Amino acid sequence: MKRKLTVLVALTAALTLAGCSQSTQGNTQSQSEKSSQVSKNNSSKTNSESSSEKENTAKLSADNMDHKTQASAIAVYAAQKYGDTWEIAVNAAKNGNLDVAFRTKVATGITSDDSGYVYEVSGTGKSSNARYMLNGDGAQKKITIFVKQRNLGTVTLQDVVDYINKNNDVDLVQNLAKNTKLDAQLEGDGNTTSATKQADASVIPSSLQGTWYTADTGNGNIDTLTVTDNKINDEAGFSMNVKAKNSGSSTSSGYMKQTTINGIKFYSFTNMGQEPGQGSTYLAPHTENGQSVIVSANSKGTTNAVYWKSEALAKKNSNKQFSDLQY
Repeated sequence: MKRKLTVLVALTAALTLAGCSQSTQGNTQSQSEKSSQVSKNNSSKTNSESSSEKENTAKLSADNMDHKTQASAIAVYAAQKYGDTWEIAVNAAKNGNLDVAFRTKVATGITSDDSGYVYEVSGTGKSSNARYMLNGDGAQKKITIFVKQRNLGTVTLQDVVDYINKNNDVDLVQNLAKNTKLDAQLEGDGNTTSATKQADASVIPSSLQGTWYTADTGNGNIDTLTVTDNKINDEAGFSMNVKAKNSGSSTSSGYMKQTTINGIKFYSFTNMGQEPGQGSTYLAPHTENGQSVIVSANSKGTTNAVYWKSEALAKKNSNKQFSDLQY
C-alpha cells in the first residue's frame, strides 16, 4: 500500500514539473516575440529617420548660383540674422512671391562705396526697407545688407550659403526661389520714380560719392572726406547740403556747378548767396597711379589735397606732388 502511494506522489510531481516547464517555455517564447516586435519597430523607426536624414542632406552651393536662388538665400539669411523688415518680407513671401526691385542709391538714400543697383526685397508687393547691394563675383561676392539706409553688415555669398546649410533652411530657400520675381514693380514705385527724377536734378555725381582719405596734412594725420548724393562733410568741419540751384540763404546749404580748370573738370560747391570762388570747395574725380582719387583745389586750381579710397593708399602717397596737377 505504501509503495502504491509513493508511486502516485512521484507521478503527480512529474506532471506538475512538466506543466511548469511548458508554462516557462510559453513565457519565454512570448517575451522573445515581444522583444522581436520591439526590434522590428526600432528598425522601422531607424529606417524612417535615415530616410528623413537623406532628404535633409541637400545643400546649396555658392558656385554658379542662379539669381533667384541668390536673392532668396540672402533674404532668408537676413531675416534670421536681423529680423525686422526682412523677417516680415520672408514670412509674407511664403504665401506669395518674393519680389526684388532694382533701385538706385539716389532713390533709396543709401550711401555706400559699392556701385550698381540697390536690390529692394518685398513679400507683400509693396515698397520695402529690406535692401542689399552686391559687389564682386562668385562665392566671394560681397553682400551688404540694409534696413532702409542703415548698414547692417557685409558678408560673402559663401557665408550666406554656409549659414543656410548649417541651419537646414535649404528647402525654404528653394521654395521661395520658385516664386521669386526679379526687377519687380512694387506698389509705390510711381512715387519712387518721381522722387528719383527730382533727386537726379540735384545729385552729386556718383564719381565723387564715397568716403575718401588723405594724408596731405603736413603732420601725417589722416583726414576724411565723405560725399553722398547731396551732402559733403570733412574732418576740418566743412559741411554742406547741396541743392539743385542757388536759392535760399542757409549757410549750411550750397549749390554745385561744373567748371574746367587747367584741363581738369572740377565741381564747385558754394554756400547759398555767394558766387563761385568766394570760399568755394572744388572737387574733381581724377586718376593717379591707376587709382581713382578726388582732387581738392581752390578756385585757381591749386591743389590742396588728393583723397584716396583707403587709408593705406593715403599714407603711401602722403604729400606727394603729381606732374599733372598744379601746386
